[in-house]
Amino acid sequence: MEIITLFGEGNSSKTYELTLKHPTPRTDEWACVGEDPELFHPEDLTQLAEAQEVCAGCPMRQTCLELGTARREWGVWGGVLLESGKPRDTPRTPGRKPYKRSQEAIARARRVA
Repeated sequence: MEIITLFGEGNSSKTYELTLKHPTPRTDEWACVGEDPELFHPEDLTQLAEAQEVCAGCPMRQTCLELGTARREWGVWGGVLLESGKPRDTPRTPGRKPYKRSQEAIARARRVA
């Protein structure tokens, strides 16, 4: 368990102590121990392959995947890329989704033009 102390701002002098349980045990059983956590939030297929390579030989792979899906996690869990706990084939590309106009909006635009 980790203890985190938060300090208030301004005139507040309250100290809050939170005890957070780490989602996965920090033992040598897990292949990801010591790896950069950003590795498991890939932005392209190359980074996804690197993360999956770390997971490939992990004896805790199935447990990790079950944990990620049960908690609706994002990123690579047990060698599978998850988005809100559901498997995904490719990482999301940064930026906004392309705007998709409905057929109704297109028809209105044509009438105005």
